[in-house]
Amino acid sequence: MDKINKLTLPTTILIASVILGGFYYASQVSEQKSIEKQQENITAQEYKEYIAKRKMDCYDMYTSERERASNVENYGYIERYETYNNQSSDKDDTCEIIYKDEETGEYFRKYR
Repeated sequence: MDKINKLTLPTTILIASVILGGFYYASQVSEQKSIEKQQENITAQEYKEYIAKRKMDCYDMYTSERERASNVENYGYIERYETYNNQSSDKDDTCEIIYKDEETGEYFRKYR
């Protein structure tokens, strides 16, 4: 009986330490995930702002080109798309101005 009393206090301390350590670890993991999510949201917002600016720049190019040339038909902004192997096209993140050849009626594009 005396041996049991001597082991009770160390065992209780050990169990309490494991439980408190588990709670501390869980709170740190939760905090880290929260920080990572916040950083992803900031990055996503910055990307959206960048795309909005590039689209406005493209529209400005289109309107100035349309004032200069009568055969300007349309425009479009080509975003950067990630592929399965992280390669991008040479036309990613560009403004596409679409013209119509007045003699043949065919369309052609210029990228900027």
